[in-house]
Order: sequence, then structure tokens, then C-alpha cells
Amino acid sequence: MTIKFYSDELACETGGKIKYDTLDFDPGKYKTCAGAAKALYKALCKRAKAEGMDPDVEVSIYTPKETLEWGMGYACWRVVWEAGPFEWAIGASFAITGPWGYTEPHYSFDLCFVEA
Repeated sequence: MTIKFYSDELACETGGKIKYDTLDFDPGKYKTCAGAAKALYKALCKRAKAEGMDPDVEVSIYTPKETLEWGMGYACWRVVWEAGPFEWAIGASFAITGPWGYTEPHYSFDLCFVEA
């Protein structure tokens, strides 16, 4: 799947064009938010490792219960990659939907999976 990863630095270097990156992830293959979130988590771990990062440190996934306990005010599956490309979750939120629902960024580096 192609997700827009954007950064101000990249925009300056490319004359304002948005960079596209490919992840091994198809959100339409999953029937639940849990399945889609877990698959995105795995794809981001693979991507982080390919960039020389430690995915066990840089990429996280939270259950709806953990997200609620964290203090977000609502329960959802949440995938976090703080060391990822600048504001990756914003572009991803436009591209990642499925029969299970849609996604919304909480911050620009974490993506919440919302049931339809």
C-alpha cells in the first residue's frame, strides 16, 4: 500500500512534492480494527528495521484498554512510530480505511483505528 509520508524538509528539497513510500500492508484484507492495527504494526516494524532502527524500541501498539488507560479519553487500537517520517500518521489516516472502519491520527506520529 502507498502511504504519504511528508516532511517540511522533504518538501523544500523536492519543491513541495509529497514523498510516497510503500508498506507491505493492505487494510482492506482485515475485518477488524485489531487485525488491521496489528498488521500495520508489523509493517512499520519491518520498515523501521530496514532503516536501521530497533523496532522493539521505536514502534509500539496499544490495545483499546491500554489506550484508554493512557488517558486519551476513548478506547481504540493505536499504533505509534515516533521516530518515523515527519507526520506520517496524518497522511496514513487518509489512506488507511477498511470494512472495519477508519483511522485518525492522535498526534502526527500515532494512528488510532476506529470501528465503523
